[in-house]
Amino acid sequence: MQTLPTHLQVEVAHLLPARLRLRLSHPPHDAARTVQMVKSHPGVLAVVYTAATRNLLIRCDPAQIAPEEIILRTALALSADHQLQEVNISASGPKVPLSRLAVLAGMSLLAGHLMTFFSTNPKSLHAVHLIGGLGTTAAVAEHIYLDLKSKAQFHPEVLSIGYLLTSLLRGKLIKGATVAWVMTFARHLIEPPAKLLKLETRVADSACDDHQCEYEAALSRSPMDASAKGLLARLPHLLFGLYSDLQLTAEDSLFTKIQKLSREHDDVLEGLENLRRGIRLRVGPGRP
Repeated sequence: MQTLPTHLQVEVAHLLPARLRLRLSHPPHDAARTVQMVKSHPGVLAVVYTAATRNLLIRCDPAQIAPEEIILRTALALSADHQLQEVNISASGPKVPLSRLAVLAGMSLLAGHLMTFFSTNPKSLHAVHLIGGLGTTAAVAEHIYLDLKSKAQFHPEVLSIGYLLTSLLRGKLIKGATVAWVMTFARHLIEPPAKLLKLETRVADSACDDHQCEYEAALSRSPMDASAKGLLARLPHLLFGLYSDLQLTAEDSLFTKIQKLSREHDDVLEGLENLRRGIRLRVGPGRP
């Protein structure tokens, strides 16, 4: 039996302007009510909940409702279904660490390149190149298997294994293995540590009666880990950011869009079960 996470969470599994798939950490107690809460807003064309995967597949008209508002309303609906518990929102999914096999393959390739310059023993050099090539092949294959097991799909980056096998046939094993390793695993080195958005919801207090509010909600970003381990985890991303525009995480982008959405609605969104009753939304702070 699968163990559920401690906290409620909505994960953005797939996002297009007119179609999005959200994964819920916990099944709703009343799935039909949760679906209706998300579907009730104009512009939401269809909502399908799959109990086996806890996925919500949503089609919408982006001219009437932004995908970011649907994500927010889904998190609010999940919170309402679970007695207004706090809900985390993840837009980039969990960070996938390098497996031991991938690390060992990378170290073998590094040793192979160093020996190319300093080794005078062709047999030893060939053996190290072979170990690096076979290790990379095994690491990429393992990566494919884990992707298929956890997501029922694999990332296109693993198609580099085809280039690796072609290089093996051409006698350029170390070059092909290095390219395959970088294409498959380099992304995991520069992606930032996981960051969550936190949504806290409560029943509206008497001060909100003038707006006939249904709920009050506050959205904030989780603070960065200031420990030595947290700083080391962010170091590759920060260094890469010096030479590129890749500074914001998916959560940062989503947070900024919801901030803009909140301002456009004067900080009051339509209600979940009654559109005429508003949801007072507070988004902040602006930076983590």
